[in-house]
Amino acid sequence: MKVFIVLSALIAVAVSQLADPLAQPTPYSFSYNSNTEDGGSSGHQESGDGSGRVSGSYTVTDLEGHSRVVDYVADELGFRATVRTNEPGTANLNSADVTMESSGDDNGIAAAYAGNIPAPVAPVAPVAGRAGVRYVLVPVTDPRARGYY
Repeated sequence: MKVFIVLSALIAVAVSQLADPLAQPTPYSFSYNSNTEDGGSSGHQESGDGSGRVSGSYTVTDLEGHSRVVDYVADELGFRATVRTNEPGTANLNSADVTMESSGDDNGIAAAYAGNIPAPVAPVAPVAGRAGVRYVLVPVTDPRARGYY
């Protein structure tokens, strides 16, 4: 009798989830643009079709006019991104299903990939009293970027 009650409860739960319209995937989209503390800007837009396919892009621009635009798609084939930038110290190097399109001066970065890359440096400690997210574009030649490219 106990098995019948438990089995009936499980079937009732399964059927209720199938009938629940909130449990079904729903298409969505969003976007925003924002100015950063240092005079730059950032933005993000994304949409999902409700069946698992997501596409979008985000942009970060600093005060000096250096920008990074990342267009991405995530679907049954995985995550794929294309990065377009004019940041100094970047090169057209493609890895991990990411296409890098750089118009910045690579400053010998492509040659650095052929050699030994040093271990990452310790992360920079947050500044006390400054909450929120802050984007900082750092060229690959900057010592703080070692190990991240």
